[in-house]
Order: sequence, then structure tokens, then C-alpha cells
Amino acid sequence: MQSPSTSEPENEATPAVPTPKVIAEPDYSGEPIPIGQFTERPDYPQCTLGAYVSIHGFTGVVVEIINQSLKVRSREGSSQRFNAYRLKTLFAPPDRTKPVSQTLSMERPKPAPTPKPVDDEPEEDLTPARRIITNPDFDQPVRAIRGYATQADFPENVYGKHVDIPGYAGVVVEIAKGSLRVQSPTGTIRSYNVDALKKLYGRP
Repeated sequence: MQSPSTSEPENEATPAVPTPKVIAEPDYSGEPIPIGQFTERPDYPQCTLGAYVSIHGFTGVVVEIINQSLKVRSREGSSQRFNAYRLKTLFAPPDRTKPVSQTLSMERPKPAPTPKPVDDEPEEDLTPARRIITNPDFDQPVRAIRGYATQADFPENVYGKHVDIPGYAGVVVEIAKGSLRVQSPTGTIRSYNVDALKKLYGRP
């Protein structure tokens, strides 16, 4: 009589349930790597786990990745969270496949009655004239936008400065098409119409 076959569940391959990894002992050796060097890798954001990175002036080790959010712990022990998708969008390389227009538009942007911030606005076509600050200096003193808007060289004089626009503060990382793009320490970017700022704050 043939004996019945027995199965051994312990030998069967069972799918591993992914569990979030946490870096218990961050390694702060070496120089912090700009986050932009990771965002274009195919294994982003997982490749940042355990890396000593620099994001918007904040340096630390990525100790955890939860729901596309990077938790970064500084050497002093403080932690900040950054949205992985937003970082990828912010540090995306210029699109070199689009031809650069050789004609200059004579149209001027219409001034808005009040500055209207727009969060996460879509990227415009890049041209060589555009300058974007990827590592804003948030340690510099914050000055009211009025102190710049009253000067003759506004808005060029506010490029790279840490400004306070009533209700919002950040560094001017770009001046393009009649607008200021202002980035806060948390990574949020808002755009303000230059003409509107002049009307509101440009009077002595």
C-alpha cells in the first residue's frame, strides 16, 4: 500500500511582506550629497535610504521612507520630512529635447490686483537665460519685500534673497516671465507677479 505523500510548508517559498526599513544608527561621515544626484536614478527614492544628503540647506541622513516621504535626521537629532515626488519634480534636469524659440514675445504679463501665489505650478519651457537656485540659503536674514520693491533694480535685486511677503517667507530662487518664484524652507514654491508686487509694495 502506497503511503500518502506529505507536504512540508516550511520548505515552501512564501512571498516576503515588505516592511519599512529604519536606519537606527545614521552615518554622517563624509560630505552630504545633493538630493538631485538621487532623483533621476531608477531606484529612487529607495536609493536614498541611509544616504547623507543635502536638501534645501538641510543636511542629514535619510533614516526612513514611508508613503513616498523621506524622513531626514540631522546630526543634531532634529528630523524633517520631504515629499519624494516633489523633490523629483523640483530637481528634474532641463528638457533639452525642446527647441529654443528664436523669437521674443512683445507681450507683457497683465498685473494682478494682489499677489496670487500658486503652489506647485507646472514647469515652463526652459531657456538658457533662466537661472534657478537649487540650494537656497535660508540662514540669511529675512527682509520685507517692500525693502526691495522700492528700489530701481527690482526685481533683479531680490534674486537669491530671503524675503517676507505678507503671509509667506522664503528665498527667491528664480525670476522668469515677470514672476518671482519663492521657495520656503519646507520646499513649497510660490510664484508672485512682479508688477503686482511693485504696485502693492513699491511705493516709498
